[in-house]
Amino acid sequence: MGANDRFDAPRGEDPDATVIVPARGLPHPAADDDATVVQSTVGRPPPHPRPAHSVALPPRFRLLEYRIDRVLGQGGFGITYLATDVHLNAKVAIKEYLPESIAFRTSDASVSAQSSRHRDRYRSGLENFLVEARTLASFRHPNIVRVARFFEAHRTAYMVLEYERGQPLKTWWPAHPRTTEAELVRLLQPLLDGIAVMHAAGFLHRDIKPDNIQVRAEDGSLVLLDFGSAQQAADAVQPADIVVTPGFAPIEQYGEGTQGPWTDIHALGATLYWMVAGRKPPDADARIGGADPMPPASEVGAGRFGAPFLAAIDWALRPEAAQRPQDIAEWQRALFTGHAGSLGLHEALQAGDAEAQGGRTRRRRTRLRDALRTLFVPAAWPLAAKMTLAMVLTALLPMGITGYYNLRGSLAAVAQAELQNLEQLAHSTAGRLAQLIGDSRKLARVLGTDSDFALYLQQPDGAALPALRDKLQAVVRANPDIHLIMVMDTAGVARVSSDPEVMGRNFAFRDYFKAAIGGREHVTGIVVGAVAGQAGMFYAQPVAGADGHIIGCVVLRLRAASFSSILDDVPGGTGRTPFLIDGDGVLIHHPREDLLYRSLAPLPPARAEAIRADQRFRRDSIRSLDMPDLAAAMVGARQQGYIDYRSTVSGASEIAGFAPVAGHDWVVGVTESRTRFEAPLAQLYTHLLWSGLLVGLLFTGLALRFARSIVRPLQALTRAADALKQGELDRVQITATGRDEIGQLQRTFQVMVDVLRQREREHRRSRPAGERG
Repeated sequence: MGANDRFDAPRGEDPDATVIVPARGLPHPAADDDATVVQSTVGRPPPHPRPAHSVALPPRFRLLEYRIDRVLGQGGFGITYLATDVHLNAKVAIKEYLPESIAFRTSDASVSAQSSRHRDRYRSGLENFLVEARTLASFRHPNIVRVARFFEAHRTAYMVLEYERGQPLKTWWPAHPRTTEAELVRLLQPLLDGIAVMHAAGFLHRDIKPDNIQVRAEDGSLVLLDFGSAQQAADAVQPADIVVTPGFAPIEQYGEGTQGPWTDIHALGATLYWMVAGRKPPDADARIGGADPMPPASEVGAGRFGAPFLAAIDWALRPEAAQRPQDIAEWQRALFTGHAGSLGLHEALQAGDAEAQGGRTRRRRTRLRDALRTLFVPAAWPLAAKMTLAMVLTALLPMGITGYYNLRGSLAAVAQAELQNLEQLAHSTAGRLAQLIGDSRKLARVLGTDSDFALYLQQPDGAALPALRDKLQAVVRANPDIHLIMVMDTAGVARVSSDPEVMGRNFAFRDYFKAAIGGREHVTGIVVGAVAGQAGMFYAQPVAGADGHIIGCVVLRLRAASFSSILDDVPGGTGRTPFLIDGDGVLIHHPREDLLYRSLAPLPPARAEAIRADQRFRRDSIRSLDMPDLAAAMVGARQQGYIDYRSTVSGASEIAGFAPVAGHDWVVGVTESRTRFEAPLAQLYTHLLWSGLLVGLLFTGLALRFARSIVRPLQALTRAADALKQGELDRVQITATGRDEIGQLQRTFQVMVDVLRQREREHRRSRPAGERG
């Protein structure tokens, strides 16, 4: 509290007094139109003020260790004294709670409510006074009046404040008309910093005006006084009364909305408007609902002050609370645009924080939202996280990329090798099938040129039949791949056969007979015919007479099981599946019987009908497996090859090697699941992945440790800078442990702080004894 600091007093005694007036017809006395007034919703005459000397404590009165020297200021809600701490011989200001309208001083110097009906209001005001004192005592800011202690005595409460010489802004500003905008900015910045600290603690002043801003005599800095005076006034009057300072109080203080930091920002804007225009703004009531009677600051201050500065004042004075800045930091950015270079160290640091962080109160309200937002903004990540991520990515990313491409290359090489292996398996299997067919062809040719069979066909002799049948049976016994042998005449009748049941049957309708009688060798596909109801392959060889005319044919029926045994000899237990298709793409061999006689792709309707008609597979229809890619590669293939395709049977990606069977339209295929042959590499990749993760975690820990060794000294410097910004030099302590650039920075910072401490001590010693403490 300063030498000219005072509480509001009745108008007859103090031009800055707080008065109680009816809500209707609010007076505007010429003596001082900046007084805090109490508007009532019930019309009643103002109370008669008591003489000042009747309530103030007399000089030399003792309050604990404090001796009253004189009255600094007296209002309707309390008295401020200049006092001396007799223990420290230091001057202090003491604020006493004494609302004259509802309380009085008794003969023993105690304070009491005037009547029982005022007792509750008096106690409520006293409790709020103590809450205000407790809150202010927690603040440690050079631009907020500091409460050294508070206590209760004489049935009231007292607040002990630091005493500083100075004068109110209201009298100082007119005496300094040449103050520039840059000088005003340097004065305002620390004051706004203190108000931001107050707001962050959830505390509002509610009565900021030129009378409540003190200009220190020693350095010209600003300090905010009279916290809670408006609230104390409200506690001391009728419950329906409204405590405001017309022109400075926004509309929400009239009960028209929620109060918050924007309320004090309006009062600050009104104070700056008073400094710029030479008069305060109109009452908030007059600015709501119609044309605004207030000339904007951007007009009245043009020429002397910059446009951004004046625009920020107009922004703070918006009648609607939602249209004003919502916190001090937001307003500072607009108010001090273009003045960062003119601010001092303390103020520039605070302005930088305001721009970067946007205020502590708002930061608390939006912490979760900001955390989610900054998660996708690398520039907002902690330095330790960015350094750790950079080191980990630098070390592990090339390893991961190299490992990935090596794996892809290995898989491609293994796939290529496996495809070639499958192709070779198919080729060797097709060769064995071709050999079996070739051996059968040679045998058929030998039998077709046997003179005994030719003679019997030309001159059938019943006596020779048993010997011929025995000869055929001996051949069948010597060749287990042959099921039966038939010798047919030109009518298609089996005249001689190794199987007696076939003797005498007519096969003239068979294609192989028709081809042989026509003089051509003929090999069928696998046929499930009427003979014994078993699957087999027929080979027909024409038999010519001595004159060269065709007199019949020899037909060998090979067992289908012989072909199957060759196909099944593909190395087992390896996940490989051999299969055989005919010229139409129909599976004539597959380990799964349910897939036999199904086509790889849908057959043309005419071909499907022909197969159904000759009943070669004893099927009424040929169902498709719907694998057109595989069918396109294999059906009618003339060369060996391989293919990568999607199997509708297994539902997985598979690879297949294939090769045609020489001397036939068959194609052998050997297929294998891609997952099976990739499994060893996949397992190796899994092991490598886990190893990489473990190495990554270890390296991340080492990188984090290294990053923190850099970040921790920087954090210590940041904490020290925060303490420096708050003016708390005693908390600034830096221990330089490293010998690198950061260690040098720490030592330089500590030297700066030591110099500031020395200057502070010298400054205190140079102050008069009465101003210390």
